Amino acid sequence: MLRSMTGFGRKESVYQDLRVTVEMRAVNHRFCEVVVRLPKSYAVLEDQVKKIVGAKVQRGRVDITISLERQAAAQKTVAVDWELADQYVQLSREATIRLAVEGRLSVHDLFAMPGVLTTAEPEQLAPEDIAEWVSATVNEATDDLLLMKEREGERLLADFKQRLQKIERCAEEIHTLSPTVVEEHRSRLLARIAEWQSELKQEFEEQRIMQEILLLAERADITEELTRLSSHCVEFRNQLNGAEAVGRRLDFLLQEMNREANTICSKANHVGISHLAVEIKAELEKMREQVQNIE
Repeated sequence: MLRSMTGFGRKESVYQDLRVTVEMRAVNHRFCEVVVRLPKSYAVLEDQVKKIVGAKVQRGRVDITISLERQAAAQKTVAVDWELADQYVQLSREATIRLAVEGRLSVHDLFAMPGVLTTAEPEQLAPEDIAEWVSATVNEATDDLLLMKEREGERLLADFKQRLQKIERCAEEIHTLSPTVVEEHRSRLLARIAEWQSELKQEFEEQRIMQEILLLAERADITEELTRLSSHCVEFRNQLNGAEAVGRRLDFLLQEMNREANTICSKANHVGISHLAVEIKAELEKMREQVQNIE
């Protein structure tokens, strides 16, 4: 199936109290390049993500952003160092007796003492704990990306087929006109020879004239170019139905088709054929712009 190189895919999923969001943006690129952005603590999963995407995307650059966030506010834990608290209380009592001063240590004061209260962040899941879950989400996001690439590919496919049909129609008209090229060359040559004979008052050898006509006919013959152009059109249509990445092959075929159109235009030296060849070249140029977006 024909696929575009551009597209977007997104997927979210939840595991325990974590939410993962995977976003993918694909753009044109000569080769397959996958760029992954992950939180630093989970950077070890990068190679795994690249393998998943690389197995499904054959050409183009894919930028992947994976974010992980907790579903609810993180619940911190609070701990009391009771031994340290006892020491503060004991020191407070000793100070009251030793210094003969009044004063009581309140709970608020006690908890404000350094080291009595400590808070701890919730334990973070290790990369190996979420690897399978993240991989599954990346797979789903990749499928979402491919779906968009295939939808765009269908539109390009319809456009290519329409333009191929126009090129083939122009080629058929050229084929119809091509026999008249030699006859027109022959008529012009004979007219000039008659004019020269009148001016120079001498006869030209008929055999020599026929040789010149044959030479012109050979130079103006575009049968081979039309045959190759037709063959390239058939091959282009076959490639459109291929299962693999065909962007580079299609680009090569368009270059060859453009070369045949140029040769037809230069060899025929015929106004009607030249106009048709220009129409073919215009369609090929539009197709070349589109084919740059094919995977």
